Amino acid sequence: MWRALICVAMSAILSALAFGGTWIDDFEGKELGPEWTIKDRPGNPSEFKVENGALHITCTQNFGHMENTRPLALIEAPEGDFSVIGLFSSDPEKPSDAWHGIFVLGDDPMDFACLLFGGESNQPQKTLIGSMVKGVWQDKGHFPTGFEVPFYLKLEKSGKQWRGYCRKSEKEDWNPIGSPWEHDLKPKWVGVGFINNWGGKVVTLIVDTFIVEGPKVTPRAQAVDPSDKLAAVWADLKVR
Repeated sequence: MWRALICVAMSAILSALAFGGTWIDDFEGKELGPEWTIKDRPGNPSEFKVENGALHITCTQNFGHMENTRPLALIEAPEGDFSVIGLFSSDPEKPSDAWHGIFVLGDDPMDFACLLFGGESNQPQKTLIGSMVKGVWQDKGHFPTGFEVPFYLKLEKSGKQWRGYCRKSEKEDWNPIGSPWEHDLKPKWVGVGFINNWGGKVVTLIVDTFIVEGPKVTPRAQAVDPSDKLAAVWADLKVR
C-alpha cells in the first residue's frame, strides 16, 4: 500500500516537472548555470558573479537608457504568456542614479519591456515601468514602492498586454504598478540587468531569486531532487 501511494506521489511530481509551470534559480552554486547568457557593454565590462546565494551585477559605467548595449544576464524566453519574478536588492541600498531590474527582450536589443527599480540618488526607492519599441522609449511611469530593499518585482505578459507588480515579502499580496499597457513584442530573452547608470558610480544589482512562471515554462532539471522528494513523501505518509 505504502509503495503504491509513493508511486502515485512521485508520478504527480514528475508530471508537474514534465508539463511545465515554474523555472527557478536561487543562485546557490558558485557560478551562473549554463542556461544563462551574459550581454554587456563593450570596452569596460561589468562584473557578473554569484556570491552568498545571489547574483551580483556590478556596473561602473556612465550610460543612458537610449543606448543599445547594457549589462544583462538572460535566459531564453518561454512561448506564450508568462510572468518574470525577482527578489531584488542593491548596493548601495539607496538609489544611486541608476535603474535596474527585470527585462523581456525581442530580437532587436532596442525592443523590450522592463520593470525596474532605483531612481535618483538617496531618494526613496521607486519603480520604473515601460517599453523600448524599436529604439523609442515608452515610459509608463515612475511609482514609489513604499518600502526599501529587499523586495519582489513581477512583470507579467498576457498576449500583447503587460503588467507590473511589487511586494515586500512573499507573504504579502502583489501591488499593481501603474496601469497595463500594450506592446506587441515577441520575446526572445528574459532576465535582469541595467537600463542605465547615468551617475557613473559603482552600483551593484543583487538578485536573490529569479523565477519564470507560465503554462509553457520548463522547470530547471536541478530544481527538484527526486530522492529528496521521495524521502519527504515517505516521511509524510508515515506521519499520516
